[in-house]
Amino acid sequence: MSRSIARALHGIISLATAAQSPRRRAMTLSRLVERLDSSAATAIKTDRGPLQVLPLRGPHLAAAALDFDNEEPELLTWIQEIAAGEVLWDVGAATGLFAMYAALKDGVGVYAFEPKATSFGVLVEHLALNGLGERVFPLCVALSDESGLTRLELAAMAPGSGGNSVSGAPNQFGEYNSVFSQGVPAYRIDDLRAAFNLPAPHYLKIDVDGVEGAILRGATATLPMIKSVLVEVEGDNAREAATRIEPPLFAAGFVEDTSVRTTGSGRNRLYRNPNPRRG
Repeated sequence: MSRSIARALHGIISLATAAQSPRRRAMTLSRLVERLDSSAATAIKTDRGPLQVLPLRGPHLAAAALDFDNEEPELLTWIQEIAAGEVLWDVGAATGLFAMYAALKDGVGVYAFEPKATSFGVLVEHLALNGLGERVFPLCVALSDESGLTRLELAAMAPGSGGNSVSGAPNQFGEYNSVFSQGVPAYRIDDLRAAFNLPAPHYLKIDVDGVEGAILRGATATLPMIKSVLVEVEGDNAREAATRIEPPLFAAGFVEDTSVRTTGSGRNRLYRNPNPRRG
């Protein structure tokens, strides 16, 4: 039925714009798409208030909007620990749902890192839609263990989709798919902080589909100052966490909170620093 209705609407629109010039017709269709997109904005109900999202921008975003509370409840619980005056770095922020949820609490600052251009664009739109541009600082930058220009291999163009690869490295499942190779600046966390005089975050979330270990290796000077790190660990990273993920964390004094491994999605691991050395 929905396909039939869509075909009928397409026919009506084509008929209604048939008399227009090609330029005017293109503008009319563009405005219609824009209006349909904005009218479809959905409010996600959270314990901190509603978040407006644009579910028509991609299937992953539509699914995340419908299942926000249940997809990664352990992540939401962890975000609730962040106190006023503290800062979260959301690395792999996608379209910004978790970054915005954190920023709904007064006094919490967020840096949202998302190198994929299509996801970053929707992230910025979401911040504007929710009036959170002053609380969340979005950066279209990749983080890694080397600083410089690199390529982000996109597994799909849709905003919010994962499976992307930095510098041709396979993702956490040993897979490599690329529909487009996007140029992107990459920084070690330590180099980024030094270049722009950024204080260390209090909380660090990393969800980047395979290069989590590289990001941690690029943050050896920063990690001792961080209170807590939540890392999504799946596939090869889960099997080889002892060599890929944990050495920089343990060297900085972190201890794993193993209760999180079997909580909620089961995809995240939580590491806490008992004695963070804040500057």
